[in-house]
Amino acid sequence: MASPSEHDFALFLLQLSIVLSFVLAFGGLFRRFGQAAVVGEILAGMLLGPSGLGFVAPELFNALFPKSSTQMLASLAWLGSIFLLFAAGMEVDLNLLAARRRVIFNTSLFAIGLPFTLGLIFGTVLPDAYLVDPERRWIFALFAATAMSISAIPVVAKVLMDLDLLRLAVGQLIIGVAVVNDIVGWLFFAMLLSLMTGGVIIGGSILWVIALTLVFTASCLTFGRKLVGWFFSNIQRLGVAREGVLGIGLLIAFFCAAFTQWIGIHAVFGAFLAGTMVGATGNIKENLHWSLRDIVFYLFAPIFFASMGFRVNFIANFDTALVVSMVAITCIGKAAGAVSGALMGGLSRRDALTVGFGLMPTGAMGLILAFLALEHGLINERVFVALTVVAIVTSWLSGPLMQWARAGRKRLVRKTASEA
Repeated sequence: MASPSEHDFALFLLQLSIVLSFVLAFGGLFRRFGQAAVVGEILAGMLLGPSGLGFVAPELFNALFPKSSTQMLASLAWLGSIFLLFAAGMEVDLNLLAARRRVIFNTSLFAIGLPFTLGLIFGTVLPDAYLVDPERRWIFALFAATAMSISAIPVVAKVLMDLDLLRLAVGQLIIGVAVVNDIVGWLFFAMLLSLMTGGVIIGGSILWVIALTLVFTASCLTFGRKLVGWFFSNIQRLGVAREGVLGIGLLIAFFCAAFTQWIGIHAVFGAFLAGTMVGATGNIKENLHWSLRDIVFYLFAPIFFASMGFRVNFIANFDTALVVSMVAITCIGKAAGAVSGALMGGLSRRDALTVGFGLMPTGAMGLILAFLALEHGLINERVFVALTVVAIVTSWLSGPLMQWARAGRKRLVRKTASEA
Protein backbone atom coordinates (compact mmCIF):
# COMPACT_ATOMS: atom_id res chain seq x y z
CA MET A 1 0.00 0.00 0.00
CA ALA A 2 1.54 3.30 -1.12
CA SER A 3 1.78 5.97 1.57
CA PRO A 4 1.54 9.72 0.90
CA SER A 5 4.76 11.71 1.02
CA GLU A 6 5.55 13.78 4.10
CA HIS A 7 4.77 16.94 2.12
CA ASP A 8 1.39 15.62 0.97
CA PHE A 9 0.46 14.51 4.47
CA ALA A 10 1.46 17.87 5.97
CA LEU A 11 -0.59 19.63 3.30
CA PHE A 12 -3.56 17.38 4.05
CA LEU A 13 -3.39 18.28 7.76
CA LEU A 14 -3.24 21.98 6.85
CA GLN A 15 -6.23 21.60 4.52
CA LEU A 16 -8.13 19.77 7.23
CA SER A 17 -7.46 22.46 9.84
CA ILE A 18 -8.48 25.27 7.46
CA VAL A 19 -11.67 23.56 6.31
CA LEU A 20 -12.74 22.58 9.84
CA SER A 21 -12.07 26.08 11.18
CA PHE A 22 -14.26 27.71 8.54
CA VAL A 23 -16.96 25.05 8.54
CA LEU A 24 -17.43 24.86 12.30
CA ALA A 25 -17.43 28.66 12.59
CA PHE A 26 -20.04 29.11 9.85
CA GLY A 27 -22.11 26.17 11.07
CA GLY A 28 -22.15 27.57 14.60
CA LEU A 29 -23.02 31.05 13.31
CA PHE A 30 -25.97 29.79 11.31
CA ARG A 31 -27.18 27.67 14.23
CA ARG A 32 -26.97 30.74 16.47
CA PHE A 33 -29.39 32.58 14.18
CA GLY A 34 -31.85 29.69 14.07
CA GLN A 35 -30.71 28.22 10.76
CA ALA A 36 -29.64 24.66 10.09
CA ALA A 37 -25.86 24.38 10.52
CA VAL A 38 -25.59 22.40 7.28
CA VAL A 39 -26.28 25.55 5.23
CA GLY A 40 -23.39 27.39 6.86
CA GLU A 41 -21.17 24.37 6.29
CA ILE A 42 -21.96 24.31 2.57
CA LEU A 43 -21.40 28.07 2.25
CA ALA A 44 -18.08 27.73 4.07
CA GLY A 45 -17.02 25.23 1.45
CA MET A 46 -18.05 27.66 -1.28
CA LEU A 47 -15.95 30.44 0.28
CA LEU A 48 -12.91 28.17 0.40
CA GLY A 49 -13.56 26.65 -3.02
CA PRO A 50 -13.05 27.87 -6.59
CA SER A 51 -15.95 30.34 -6.33
CA GLY A 52 -14.51 32.10 -3.27
CA LEU A 53 -10.83 31.82 -2.47
CA GLY A 54 -10.12 30.40 -5.92
CA PHE A 55 -11.66 33.51 -7.52
CA VAL A 56 -10.21 36.15 -5.19
CA ALA A 57 -6.74 34.64 -4.70
CA PRO A 58 -6.22 31.85 -7.25
CA GLU A 59 -2.50 31.45 -6.50
CA LEU A 60 -3.18 30.95 -2.78
CA PHE A 61 -6.04 28.58 -3.56
CA ASN A 62 -3.88 26.45 -5.87
CA ALA A 63 -1.13 26.37 -3.25
CA LEU A 64 -3.49 25.26 -0.45
CA PHE A 65 -5.78 23.01 -2.47
CA PRO A 66 -3.92 21.72 -5.53
CA LYS A 67 -5.92 19.21 -7.54
CA SER A 68 -3.14 16.68 -7.17
CA SER A 69 -3.27 16.80 -3.35
CA THR A 70 -6.96 16.86 -2.42
CA GLN A 71 -7.67 13.14 -2.76
CA MET A 72 -7.32 12.44 0.98
CA LEU A 73 -9.66 15.31 1.84
CA ALA A 74 -12.20 14.08 -0.72
CA SER A 75 -11.97 10.52 0.67
CA LEU A 76 -12.55 11.86 4.19
CA ALA A 77 -15.60 13.75 2.92
CA TRP A 78 -17.08 10.58 1.41
CA LEU A 79 -16.36 8.74 4.66
CA GLY A 80 -18.24 11.52 6.42
CA SER A 81 -21.36 10.71 4.43
CA ILE A 82 -21.10 7.10 5.59
CA PHE A 83 -20.86 8.08 9.25
CA LEU A 84 -23.67 10.62 8.94
CA LEU A 85 -26.08 8.19 7.32
CA PHE A 86 -25.20 5.46 9.80
CA ALA A 87 -25.97 7.81 12.71
CA ALA A 88 -29.18 9.00 11.05
CA GLY A 89 -30.33 5.43 10.38
CA MET A 90 -30.05 4.61 14.09
CA GLU A 91 -32.65 7.30 14.80
CA VAL A 92 -35.31 5.69 12.61
CA ASP A 93 -38.14 3.94 14.42
CA LEU A 94 -39.32 1.33 11.91
CA ASN A 95 -42.22 0.31 14.13
CA LEU A 96 -43.53 3.87 13.95
CA LEU A 97 -43.04 3.92 10.19
CA ALA A 98 -44.92 0.63 9.81
CA ALA A 99 -47.77 2.02 11.87
CA ARG A 100 -47.94 5.08 9.58
CA ARG A 101 -47.40 3.30 6.28
CA ARG A 102 -50.54 4.82 4.74
CA VAL A 103 -49.38 8.41 5.09
CA ILE A 104 -45.81 7.45 4.10
CA PHE A 105 -47.06 5.77 0.91
CA ASN A 106 -49.30 8.69 -0.04
CA THR A 107 -46.66 11.29 0.74
CA SER A 108 -43.93 9.39 -1.12
CA LEU A 109 -46.13 8.91 -4.17
CA PHE A 110 -46.88 12.62 -4.53
CA ALA A 111 -43.47 13.83 -3.30
CA ILE A 112 -41.85 11.87 -6.13
CA GLY A 113 -44.57 12.05 -8.77
CA LEU A 114 -45.16 15.81 -9.00
CA PRO A 115 -41.51 17.01 -9.15
CA PHE A 116 -40.65 14.09 -11.44
CA THR A 117 -43.38 15.11 -13.87
CA LEU A 118 -42.35 18.77 -13.77
CA GLY A 119 -38.68 17.82 -14.22
CA LEU A 120 -39.54 15.60 -17.17
CA ILE A 121 -41.44 18.44 -18.86
CA PHE A 122 -38.55 20.82 -18.13
CA GLY A 123 -36.05 18.42 -19.69
CA THR A 124 -38.09 18.08 -22.87
CA VAL A 125 -38.52 21.84 -23.47
CA LEU A 126 -35.04 23.04 -22.44
CA PRO A 127 -33.24 24.64 -25.42
CA ASP A 128 -30.62 22.54 -27.21
CA ALA A 129 -27.91 25.03 -26.18
CA TYR A 130 -28.03 23.62 -22.64
CA LEU A 131 -27.61 20.01 -23.75
CA VAL A 132 -24.38 18.18 -24.38
CA ASP A 133 -26.03 15.94 -26.95
CA PRO A 134 -29.55 16.93 -28.14
CA GLU A 135 -30.02 13.43 -29.55
CA ARG A 136 -29.97 12.08 -25.99
CA ARG A 137 -32.60 14.58 -24.80
CA TRP A 138 -34.93 11.90 -23.48
CA ILE A 139 -32.15 10.51 -21.26
CA PHE A 140 -31.40 14.05 -20.07
CA ALA A 141 -35.10 14.63 -19.36
CA LEU A 142 -35.29 11.47 -17.27
CA PHE A 143 -32.14 12.54 -15.42
CA ALA A 144 -33.53 16.03 -14.73
CA ALA A 145 -36.77 14.50 -13.44
CA THR A 146 -34.84 12.16 -11.14
CA ALA A 147 -32.48 14.87 -9.85
CA MET A 148 -35.40 17.22 -9.08
CA SER A 149 -37.48 14.59 -7.29
CA ILE A 150 -34.87 12.90 -5.08
CA SER A 151 -34.54 13.84 -1.40
CA ALA A 152 -31.09 13.93 0.16
CA ILE A 153 -31.15 11.73 3.26
CA PRO A 154 -27.86 13.22 4.62
CA VAL A 155 -29.13 16.80 4.40
CA VAL A 156 -32.66 15.97 5.53
CA ALA A 157 -31.28 14.05 8.51
CA LYS A 158 -28.81 16.81 9.41
CA VAL A 159 -31.47 19.54 9.23
CA LEU A 160 -33.81 17.48 11.42
CA MET A 161 -30.96 16.84 13.87
CA ASP A 162 -30.05 20.54 13.96
CA LEU A 163 -33.69 21.47 14.68
CA ASP A 164 -34.21 18.65 17.22
CA LEU A 165 -37.02 17.17 15.12
CA LEU A 166 -35.58 13.78 14.19
CA ARG A 167 -36.96 11.95 17.22
CA LEU A 168 -40.43 13.48 16.92
CA ALA A 169 -43.13 11.60 15.03
CA VAL A 170 -43.14 14.17 12.21
CA GLY A 171 -39.36 13.90 11.90
CA GLN A 172 -39.56 10.12 11.69
CA LEU A 173 -42.23 10.48 9.03
CA ILE A 174 -40.02 12.82 6.98
CA ILE A 175 -37.10 10.38 7.20
CA GLY A 176 -39.37 7.47 6.25
CA VAL A 177 -40.60 9.26 3.13
CA ALA A 178 -37.04 10.35 2.30
CA VAL A 179 -35.92 6.71 2.48
CA VAL A 180 -38.62 5.69 0.00
CA ASN A 181 -37.75 8.65 -2.25
CA ASP A 182 -34.08 7.73 -2.12
CA ILE A 183 -34.71 4.09 -3.03
CA VAL A 184 -36.88 5.08 -6.00
CA GLY A 185 -34.49 7.85 -7.06
CA TRP A 186 -31.42 5.64 -7.02
CA LEU A 187 -33.23 2.88 -8.89
CA PHE A 188 -34.17 5.39 -11.58
CA PHE A 189 -30.62 6.71 -11.76
CA ALA A 190 -29.20 3.19 -11.86
CA MET A 191 -31.30 2.58 -14.96
CA LEU A 192 -30.12 5.87 -16.48
CA LEU A 193 -26.51 5.02 -15.69
CA SER A 194 -27.05 1.68 -17.36
CA LEU A 195 -28.26 3.45 -20.49
CA MET A 196 -25.30 5.86 -20.44
CA THR A 197 -22.73 3.09 -19.99
CA GLY A 198 -24.10 0.62 -22.49
CA GLY A 199 -26.62 -1.24 -20.38
CA VAL A 200 -24.33 -2.90 -17.81
CA ILE A 201 -23.49 -1.96 -14.23
CA ILE A 202 -20.89 -3.90 -12.20
CA GLY A 203 -20.98 -6.73 -14.69
CA GLY A 204 -24.72 -7.38 -14.46
CA SER A 205 -27.96 -6.21 -16.03
CA ILE A 206 -29.99 -3.32 -14.66
CA LEU A 207 -32.74 -5.76 -13.65
CA TRP A 208 -30.18 -7.62 -11.57
CA VAL A 209 -29.18 -4.35 -9.85
CA ILE A 210 -32.81 -3.54 -9.06
CA ALA A 211 -33.46 -7.05 -7.77
CA LEU A 212 -30.37 -7.01 -5.53
CA THR A 213 -31.30 -3.59 -4.14
CA LEU A 214 -34.86 -4.57 -3.29
CA VAL A 215 -33.84 -7.90 -1.76
CA PHE A 216 -31.05 -6.35 0.31
CA THR A 217 -33.31 -3.53 1.53
CA ALA A 218 -36.11 -5.92 2.50
CA SER A 219 -33.61 -8.24 4.22
CA CYS A 220 -32.10 -5.42 6.30
CA LEU A 221 -35.48 -4.05 7.36
CA THR A 222 -36.87 -7.46 8.40
CA PHE A 223 -34.73 -10.35 9.64
CA GLY A 224 -31.53 -8.28 9.43
CA ARG A 225 -32.74 -6.15 12.35
CA LYS A 226 -33.48 -9.26 14.41
CA LEU A 227 -30.12 -10.83 13.57
CA VAL A 228 -28.17 -7.70 14.53
CA GLY A 229 -30.21 -7.32 17.73
CA TRP A 230 -29.51 -10.95 18.69
CA PHE A 231 -25.81 -10.53 17.91
CA PHE A 232 -25.41 -7.38 19.99
CA SER A 233 -27.32 -8.93 22.90
CA ASN A 234 -24.80 -11.77 23.00
CA ILE A 235 -21.92 -9.31 22.68
CA GLN A 236 -23.25 -7.39 25.67
CA ARG A 237 -23.56 -10.56 27.76
CA LEU A 238 -19.91 -11.35 27.02
CA GLY A 239 -18.93 -8.00 28.52
CA VAL A 240 -17.34 -6.51 25.41
CA ALA A 241 -16.07 -2.98 26.06
CA ARG A 242 -17.95 0.05 24.73
CA GLU A 243 -15.32 0.81 22.11
CA GLY A 244 -15.54 -2.80 20.91
CA VAL A 245 -19.29 -2.47 20.43
CA LEU A 246 -18.70 0.75 18.49
CA GLY A 247 -16.16 -1.01 16.29
CA ILE A 248 -18.58 -3.83 15.50
CA GLY A 249 -21.30 -1.31 14.64
CA LEU A 250 -18.97 0.48 12.24
CA LEU A 251 -17.98 -2.83 10.64
CA ILE A 252 -21.65 -3.49 9.88
CA ALA A 253 -21.98 0.00 8.42
CA PHE A 254 -18.90 -0.37 6.22
CA PHE A 255 -19.98 -3.80 4.96
CA CYS A 256 -23.47 -2.61 4.01
CA ALA A 257 -22.04 0.54 2.42
CA ALA A 258 -19.54 -1.49 0.41
CA PHE A 259 -22.27 -3.84 -0.79
CA THR A 260 -24.62 -1.12 -2.06
CA GLN A 261 -21.69 0.70 -3.66
CA TRP A 262 -20.67 -2.53 -5.39
CA ILE A 263 -24.11 -3.18 -6.86
CA GLY A 264 -24.28 0.39 -8.23
CA ILE A 265 -26.65 2.23 -5.87
CA HIS A 266 -24.43 4.21 -3.48
CA ALA A 267 -22.53 3.57 -0.27
CA VAL A 268 -24.57 6.06 1.78
CA PHE A 269 -27.73 4.03 1.24
CA GLY A 270 -26.09 0.90 2.64
CA ALA A 271 -24.82 2.86 5.67
CA PHE A 272 -28.34 4.08 6.31
CA LEU A 273 -29.74 0.54 6.19
CA ALA A 274 -27.00 -0.55 8.62
CA GLY A 275 -28.08 2.21 10.97
CA THR A 276 -31.69 1.03 10.90
CA MET A 277 -30.55 -2.47 11.88
CA VAL A 278 -28.32 -1.26 14.72
CA GLY A 279 -31.11 1.11 15.78
CA ALA A 280 -33.18 -1.89 16.86
CA THR A 281 -30.72 -2.83 19.65
CA GLY A 282 -32.23 -0.70 22.43
CA ASN A 283 -29.78 0.60 25.02
CA ILE A 284 -26.80 -0.52 22.91
CA LYS A 285 -28.02 1.83 20.21
CA GLU A 286 -28.12 4.69 22.70
CA ASN A 287 -24.50 4.09 23.68
CA LEU A 288 -23.45 3.94 20.05
CA HIS A 289 -25.40 7.11 19.27
CA TRP A 290 -23.59 9.20 21.87
CA SER A 291 -20.23 7.70 20.92
CA LEU A 292 -20.76 8.67 17.29
CA ARG A 293 -22.54 12.00 17.70
CA ASP A 294 -19.60 14.29 18.43
CA ILE A 295 -17.22 12.82 15.87
CA VAL A 296 -19.96 12.90 13.21
CA PHE A 297 -21.23 16.41 14.00
CA TYR A 298 -17.85 18.07 14.43
CA LEU A 299 -15.57 16.22 12.03
CA PHE A 300 -17.01 14.01 9.32
CA ALA A 301 -20.34 15.68 8.52
CA PRO A 302 -18.90 19.24 8.32
CA ILE A 303 -16.15 18.11 5.94
CA PHE A 304 -18.67 16.26 3.80
CA PHE A 305 -20.99 19.26 3.46
CA ALA A 306 -18.09 21.65 2.90
CA SER A 307 -16.94 19.46 0.01
CA MET A 308 -20.10 20.46 -1.86
CA GLY A 309 -18.74 23.99 -2.20
CA PHE A 310 -15.51 22.67 -3.73
CA ARG A 311 -17.26 20.89 -6.58
CA VAL A 312 -17.69 23.75 -9.05
CA ASN A 313 -16.83 27.33 -9.97
CA PHE A 314 -20.15 29.11 -9.60
CA ILE A 315 -19.00 32.40 -11.08
CA ALA A 316 -17.77 31.07 -14.41
CA ASN A 317 -20.77 28.80 -15.09
CA PHE A 318 -23.70 30.61 -13.47
CA ASP A 319 -26.77 30.98 -15.72
CA THR A 320 -29.46 33.03 -13.98
CA ALA A 321 -32.44 31.89 -16.07
CA LEU A 322 -31.49 28.22 -15.77
CA VAL A 323 -30.84 28.46 -12.03
CA VAL A 324 -34.08 30.31 -11.23
CA SER A 325 -36.23 27.95 -13.28
CA MET A 326 -34.68 24.79 -11.78
CA VAL A 327 -34.88 26.12 -8.22
CA ALA A 328 -38.53 27.11 -8.68
CA ILE A 329 -39.55 23.80 -10.26
CA THR A 330 -37.78 21.76 -7.58
CA CYS A 331 -39.05 23.75 -4.58
CA ILE A 332 -42.64 24.01 -5.79
CA GLY A 333 -42.80 20.45 -7.08
CA LYS A 334 -41.32 18.76 -4.02
CA ALA A 335 -43.13 20.87 -1.40
CA ALA A 336 -46.51 20.86 -3.14
CA GLY A 337 -46.31 17.16 -3.92
CA ALA A 338 -45.32 16.16 -0.38
CA VAL A 339 -47.92 18.43 1.24
CA SER A 340 -50.68 17.05 -1.00
CA GLY A 341 -49.71 13.47 -0.21
CA ALA A 342 -49.44 14.15 3.53
CA LEU A 343 -52.89 15.78 3.58
CA MET A 344 -54.35 12.80 1.73
CA GLY A 345 -52.66 10.56 4.30
CA GLY A 346 -54.55 12.26 7.12
CA LEU A 347 -51.99 14.71 8.53
CA SER A 348 -52.98 18.13 9.81
CA ARG A 349 -52.22 21.14 7.63
CA ARG A 350 -49.27 22.24 9.77
CA ASP A 351 -47.75 18.77 9.97
CA ALA A 352 -48.24 18.37 6.23
CA LEU A 353 -46.40 21.66 5.65
CA THR A 354 -43.58 20.50 7.93
CA VAL A 355 -43.26 17.27 5.95
CA GLY A 356 -43.38 19.12 2.63
CA PHE A 357 -40.66 21.57 3.63
CA GLY A 358 -38.60 18.83 5.27
CA LEU A 359 -38.44 16.83 2.03
CA MET A 360 -37.29 19.78 -0.11
CA PRO A 361 -33.48 19.34 0.11
CA THR A 362 -31.89 17.58 -2.85
CA GLY A 363 -28.50 18.18 -1.21
CA ALA A 364 -25.79 15.55 -1.47
CA MET A 365 -27.91 13.09 -3.42
CA GLY A 366 -28.67 15.68 -6.08
CA LEU A 367 -25.00 16.62 -6.23
CA ILE A 368 -23.90 12.99 -6.51
CA LEU A 369 -26.32 12.44 -9.38
CA ALA A 370 -25.13 15.66 -11.03
CA PHE A 371 -21.47 14.73 -10.59
CA LEU A 372 -21.94 11.28 -12.11
CA ALA A 373 -23.94 12.75 -14.99
CA LEU A 374 -21.17 15.30 -15.58
CA GLU A 375 -18.56 12.54 -15.50
CA HIS A 376 -20.46 10.55 -18.15
CA GLY A 377 -21.00 13.58 -20.40
CA LEU A 378 -24.78 13.79 -19.97
CA ILE A 379 -24.78 17.38 -18.63
CA ASN A 380 -22.48 20.39 -18.98
CA GLU A 381 -21.02 22.72 -16.35
CA ARG A 382 -23.94 25.19 -16.50
CA VAL A 383 -26.49 22.51 -15.67
CA PHE A 384 -24.18 21.16 -12.97
CA VAL A 385 -23.94 24.62 -11.39
CA ALA A 386 -27.73 24.99 -11.51
CA LEU A 387 -28.21 21.63 -9.78
CA THR A 388 -25.64 22.63 -7.15
CA VAL A 389 -27.51 25.86 -6.46
CA VAL A 390 -30.74 23.86 -6.24
CA ALA A 391 -29.10 21.64 -3.61
CA ILE A 392 -27.92 24.65 -1.59
CA VAL A 393 -31.15 26.68 -1.84
CA THR A 394 -33.42 23.76 -0.98
CA SER A 395 -31.18 22.85 1.96
CA TRP A 396 -31.18 26.47 3.16
CA LEU A 397 -34.95 26.96 2.85
CA SER A 398 -35.94 23.68 4.47
CA GLY A 399 -34.95 24.54 8.05
CA PRO A 400 -36.54 28.02 8.29
CA LEU A 401 -39.72 26.87 6.56
CA MET A 402 -40.06 23.90 8.92
CA GLN A 403 -39.51 26.23 11.88
CA TRP A 404 -42.21 28.52 10.52
CA ALA A 405 -44.62 25.61 10.15
CA ARG A 406 -43.90 24.32 13.67
CA ALA A 407 -44.17 27.83 15.14
CA GLY A 408 -47.51 28.26 13.43
CA ARG A 409 -48.70 25.06 15.04
CA LYS A 410 -47.56 26.26 18.48
CA ARG A 411 -49.38 29.58 17.99
CA LEU A 412 -52.52 27.66 17.06
CA VAL A 413 -52.24 25.50 20.21
CA ARG A 414 -51.74 28.58 22.43
CA LYS A 415 -54.70 30.34 20.82
CA THR A 416 -56.97 27.33 21.33
CA ALA A 417 -55.87 27.03 24.97
CA SER A 418 -56.54 30.71 25.65
CA GLU A 419 -60.00 30.50 24.08
CA ALA A 420 -60.82 27.54 26.28
